[in-house]
Amino acid sequence: MDLAMHYLPEAKTQEQTFYLEEIEQPVTLGLVRGDRPIPDVVLFTPEVVGKMTEQGIKVYVQRDYASHTRFSNMDYADAGAEIIDDFFPLVEVSKVLVKFSPFTEQELELLRDGQIVVSRVIFNELTHRYIQLLQQKQAYAIAINLITGKDNWSELDNILMSSADADIMNKRLGMFILPLVEAILFSKNFRVVVQTNPALLQSVFCYKGILCNRVIAEQLDMMWKDILSLCFDLN
Repeated sequence: MDLAMHYLPEAKTQEQTFYLEEIEQPVTLGLVRGDRPIPDVVLFTPEVVGKMTEQGIKVYVQRDYASHTRFSNMDYADAGAEIIDDFFPLVEVSKVLVKFSPFTEQELELLRDGQIVVSRVIFNELTHRYIQLLQQKQAYAIAINLITGKDNWSELDNILMSSADADIMNKRLGMFILPLVEAILFSKNFRVVVQTNPALLQSVFCYKGILCNRVIAEQLDMMWKDILSLCFDLN
């Protein structure tokens, strides 16, 4: 917790008085450049980034984040984002990191302890090492492709598999991801935001380093604990 100390001058014969004023931690989001982008498709357009910066969210964008689309680095800078060249500096300044493709093991090695990461997860590409890195970092990991709609299909896949053009698809992706990320960013307690957000209950697969997805655990023959017990057992 950052504290700022302000000195209020008093008469010379009086005891000096100091007041402590709590300073809120900045709300920061890092957008990570993908490894396997879909042509013309991006989770966060400059328009979405602009909406976030208007709410006081500090958005950091990795350079060439949307180079596979018509959006340039300047478009994101004009929307209020700060462009950062490399992944590691992005980690250092961001509360939450979002990447459309899965994070690599090399990227996970650079995470700060307790970091929140949001991405897709490809089950048949997961390894023991991947989960162990999340465990070592006591990370909170969210797979956006695990969020299902009323038809029990992945909402993300429904958007990506639609016949809509890129502009409409990008708008739908923004409407899908923005409320989820905002809920995480503005919450001071990750347990509470998971308790109150059904989408997070579906999509969190690693909670403070604890594997909490049965499918992943059985596939890798690893220990796991149900997310409900992690978030609702207060003992």
